[in-house]
Amino acid sequence: MEKDFISYLEEKLNIQILAIDQLYGGCVNQSFKLTSKSQNYFIKINKDLDLFSTEVRGLDKLNSTNTFYIPEVIEHSRFKSDYYLVMDFIDSTKKKNNFWEIFGEKLASLHRNSGIKFGLKYDNYLGPLAQENTLHIDFIDFFINNRILPQLRMLEDKLSVNLYSNFNKLFKLLPDILPSQEPALLHGDLWSGNYLVDHIGEPVLIDPSIYYGCREVDIAMTKLFGGFPQDFYVAYNAAFPLMNEWEKRLDIWNLYPLLVHANLFGAAYLGQIYSILKGFRC
Repeated sequence: MEKDFISYLEEKLNIQILAIDQLYGGCVNQSFKLTSKSQNYFIKINKDLDLFSTEVRGLDKLNSTNTFYIPEVIEHSRFKSDYYLVMDFIDSTKKKNNFWEIFGEKLASLHRNSGIKFGLKYDNYLGPLAQENTLHIDFIDFFINNRILPQLRMLEDKLSVNLYSNFNKLFKLLPDILPSQEPALLHGDLWSGNYLVDHIGEPVLIDPSIYYGCREVDIAMTKLFGGFPQDFYVAYNAAFPLMNEWEKRLDIWNLYPLLVHANLFGAAYLGQIYSILKGFRC
């Protein structure tokens, strides 16, 4: 972190920065822990995109539900060519014994915040990729037009891969596979890297890509990279039961993040996509 940026932050936040420690784990932004006498701060920086304006709106929306603890946003702006977001630093501790039950119950409470339509009044991002949230009454139309088709167009441009015929077969099957659901407020990117453990051992949500969608989407994302412990799903279903055969539909919802990963990281993710399509004879 450059000296003039450090001086700028000290003046902006009215603090003296005693230490700066780079944090690793994300691939989109640079992240640091800032230590001062009064408190510790988390800052992330992006040199190319203003991802943080919509992220702050998402954090504010999640916070307004009074379900999960959400880190406080201290400042977000631009310094020279760098966009940045400063937040309260979460000093993680050991998970409570019933951490996963609490997590499941809190997610169920979050999902009880419903909307009139699927989508959102503004677009945001999933990782560094634009996420289109044009409002739809029908959730299948939203899934096809706002989630899958933009990624297929990008995939064709980036990797010269054309999957339209496979997905068109799937699209025709969706009305018989996906039951009608009410729009629920989603975190939108709920994998293991997007929660923390707070000082009392309970879950904290970070890095949202919110919109109103089918709540199975968040559940599916928790399963994509290994899955949460079974206690999480049991507690969720006890608090807000999912519709019958929900587990059979998770692969369909995960086609969207898999396409995003293919567009970000390359053809290694195509195998999973083809496997899911093959499973539905597409």
